[in-house]
Amino acid sequence: MTEKEKSKKPNLLSQRLTEALENGSKVRIEAEETYYGLPVSVTEDFVEIMVLVPPNEFDEEDDTFKQVTWLIRLESIFAIAYPTEYWSSARLEKLLEIGVNQI
Repeated sequence: MTEKEKSKKPNLLSQRLTEALENGSKVRIEAEETYYGLPVSVTEDFVEIMVLVPPNEFDEEDDTFKQVTWLIRLESIFAIAYPTEYWSSARLEKLLEIGVNQI
């Protein structure tokens, strides 16, 4: 096998992330805390994982769900996370009701 063929062969991590994307399976991210999310995009170099973060159980005034996207470089397993959307509990319930009614 030549060097060019080796570099084009997908690695196991990339294969598993692609399978999770195709099957709608959750993946786990181990950082300071553990997060579970769904891959929304997988390329040769990067994976984007969407994580829905529930409200802080210790903050009674904040009932906001947060959508955080993790962008992970597969070659070095380097990741950044950035907030992409926020929903109140009522808004999230409404969105989920709309999704259920459309099925």
